[in-house]
Amino acid sequence: MNLDARTLILTASLMASAPMNLVSAHPTPDSPTSVVQDEDLDNGPNLAKGEGDSQPPKNNRVETKKQRALKTKTTKGSKTQDAELQCLALNIYHEAGAESYLGKQAVAAVTLNRVKSNAFPTSVCGVVKQRNKKSCQFSWVCQRPHAQPEKDSDAWEDALEIAHKTLKGQHQDPTRGALYFHATHVKPDWSRVHKKTTRIGGHIFYKPAKKAA
Repeated sequence: MNLDARTLILTASLMASAPMNLVSAHPTPDSPTSVVQDEDLDNGPNLAKGEGDSQPPKNNRVETKKQRALKTKTTKGSKTQDAELQCLALNIYHEAGAESYLGKQAVAAVTLNRVKSNAFPTSVCGVVKQRNKKSCQFSWVCQRPHAQPEKDSDAWEDALEIAHKTLKGQHQDPTRGALYFHATHVKPDWSRVHKKTTRIGGHIFYKPAKKAA
């Protein structure tokens, strides 16, 4: 056997007996090829827009026609209530501004009694502003210009409070169902055909001799 053949056999024998270098089976830290871990896929900077956000997505529901209608109705209802409160407070202030707290309650009660009666308009403002060609149901309404209430006065604050509580049903009717009243220093013709219910302060109160419709 020549030298070259013996050399090849010896080399093959040494390679067969040597252990495999396991490190070479994986890239070294200096290898340009990096291993991508699972957490890198979940938390990496290349997430799709909106993914990984800790806040839930906003609910961009479109407002329905029914919801819009309800909102409009609520707004209109609130404005109507404010107008009714203002009308009632003004009537209390002008008709009973100098009266006691009970006297103011009585005027408020008459106003609400008229709203409940079929013989008068169905709203507070309608009752307060009711008029014919010759006169107004409440004299101050016909005055021009209207006397403006003193906003910081006790009389106006009382009027607002009583109006609010009356509309909420928190005050009883001290007039016993009266629909009319007049000052004690006058005696109008219509008072003869109605039934007197009570006198409170400077006012005398009446209801129809026969039950109003």
